[in-house]
Amino acid sequence: MTQTEQYVYPPMPSEAELDEQDVPFIHRDRCAAHLINYYKCLDKGISFCTATKEEFYKCQYIALKERLANHTKQTQTH
Repeated sequence: MTQTEQYVYPPMPSEAELDEQDVPFIHRDRCAAHLINYYKCLDKGISFCTATKEEFYKCQYIALKERLANHTKQTQTH
C-alpha cells in the first residue's frame, strides 16, 4: 500500500454484535468487524480462514501505524 492509498476501515459493529460474538474488549476497535468475520469463518469449521485472518492483522497493523504517527506528531509539537 502506497502513501497515496488510504485504508478503508469497515463499519464498526454494534455493541450487541460485539457481545454476541464474544469479541474481547482489547479488540473492540476499528478492526472488530474483521475479527468477527474471522470468528464466523472458524465457526464454520473451515481450516482455511487465512484471508480473513490476514485482513484482521493488516487492519491492526495499519491502525497501529496511524496511532504511532499521531503520537509522534503530538510529541514533536509540544
